Amino acid sequence: MEVSNTIKWMYVLMASFLFILAQGGAWLQHNLQFKYPKLGPEWWGWYIAALPITWLFLKSTQLGVEGFGNSLWANRFLGFSVGMIVYAILTSHFFNQPMTSKVWVQVSLCVIIMCVQVFWKEQIQ
Repeated sequence: MEVSNTIKWMYVLMASFLFILAQGGAWLQHNLQFKYPKLGPEWWGWYIAALPITWLFLKSTQLGVEGFGNSLWANRFLGFSVGMIVYAILTSHFFNQPMTSKVWVQVSLCVIIMCVQVFWKEQIQ
């Protein structure tokens, strides 16, 4: 698979949207058990939810790699950064855990990671 510096923005935006849905679904799947103990690992609904969540991750990865000119690295950083931002927002909302200065710095680093991926152009051999 040949990597190029060309970014297809529509693919990246679609991948980002699907990553938001996938990361949000995974967050709910993993963390709602702490707010609602009846939704623990023994609840069968999580296993059914795993199917569409998996599809969302697979499709967002496919679109992201295409959007970043076949770069697996760029797409991985997109998924990571989106996941961290979604995690911070949902944890703050559902569990009233504050967005401390440490969390804000970490979320800012995720944004910087994405800026590096988008704006730092390297010559590809």
